[in-house]
Amino acid sequence: MNLSRALAPSFRISLAVLSAAALHSAVLAAGADDAQKAPAPAQQAPAPAQQTSATPAEQRVAADVAKVTEQYLVAPKAASELGCRIEWQTAASVPAGGALRKVDSSADAVLALNNRNELTLIRPETGDAAWTVSAADPIDRVIRMGVFSYAGRGGDESSRISVMTDAVFYALGFDSGSTLARSRFRHVPNTTAEQWGNFLVFGTSSGQITWFNCATGNDTRGHVIDSLSGGAPITAAPAVAEGVVVGGNTAGGLTALDASTGRMRWSKRLLAGVVATPAIGGGATFVASEDQYLYAFDLATGATLWKYFTQTPLRSSPFLAGDLVVQDVPGEGLLALTQNPEAQPGGEVRWRRDSVHGSPVCTLDGGILFWCPKGRMATLVSVRNGATLRTISLPAVEHLEAGSIEEGGFVAWSSDGRIERLSPISEATGETAAKN
Repeated sequence: MNLSRALAPSFRISLAVLSAAALHSAVLAAGADDAQKAPAPAQQAPAPAQQTSATPAEQRVAADVAKVTEQYLVAPKAASELGCRIEWQTAASVPAGGALRKVDSSADAVLALNNRNELTLIRPETGDAAWTVSAADPIDRVIRMGVFSYAGRGGDESSRISVMTDAVFYALGFDSGSTLARSRFRHVPNTTAEQWGNFLVFGTSSGQITWFNCATGNDTRGHVIDSLSGGAPITAAPAVAEGVVVGGNTAGGLTALDASTGRMRWSKRLLAGVVATPAIGGGATFVASEDQYLYAFDLATGATLWKYFTQTPLRSSPFLAGDLVVQDVPGEGLLALTQNPEAQPGGEVRWRRDSVHGSPVCTLDGGILFWCPKGRMATLVSVRNGATLRTISLPAVEHLEAGSIEEGGFVAWSSDGRIERLSPISEATGETAAKN
């Protein structure tokens, strides 16, 4: 059920009455301030503190609003503080005693998977559930879901749902959820996958970057990183952007491949392993390595643009924000470096700060949004100088993830099945970004 629709009438009424209550409280507060500013009459004992309490009607309104608000994962006030609006909130199918396990959002669909591997397709525009089906065997470990295009025999294109487990690929009908194809991977995935058109691109334990064609159900091409040294395992998903695949292995092998053909553009051998997914943007790729360097390589040629030395091995992925690349460095904190500095072979640090609890989710409202699932806190850090813009507690949220619904948008969800889609308020975003 779409919560925002079901609760809309009562919520609007509650807000209207609550606004009146807030205005009444403000008038009382203003009167109290004026009384404090006025000089006290001479030789007059101080008046007892004035006690104010809400009327029964105001108490009922407050209770009604609290009841409605607590059903949201991110309440309207918290969403506003983040510079966002709530598009919808809905509930995916969750069995009794079960839990929601995974959510994937895109412009085509929001996919929600529970612990029985039952999949619900939710319309991204409205939050309405289209269907719920068994997407895989209950014992399968689903590592990725998504939407891909399929060309039928008559040449007509349609959309299908891809469900990737650690051994089997399933293709489901977009409109019905029925299982249309099932095939085993010839090269077993050792990482999650990035989608490139109809292809899933992932790494294997034998050191191979593999392209799996969702439409045909076959591995179509592959490349072993640093094959001469035996092909060390790939433990982090390759990055795919700007027509290039970049991946590294645990022995320090790094390669860039053409996403369309699989042909190698260039390769490197770093001093230690790459166990974090690289970042790609602005014609460069940024690679965090266990050799304690954050590297920037030209995406086309592999030329080293700069490399920044840190005090500890790097095992988390860099994050791109504006013209910055942001890296969490254990023991040093959060570092923001210019993506393309001029004549700075050691990199150019723009700002640094103590580590922010959590992981980066997306850029939003002039900052980088970090989410800490342990403390259930969202922190917005300024892109300009690293200062904390806002810290907001979201006690009902268990997961906060950016999707490709729209730039800056994200979804919040909880194991009880609730999913909420939020998107930035463009006017507020522009104003805040200009200030920061």
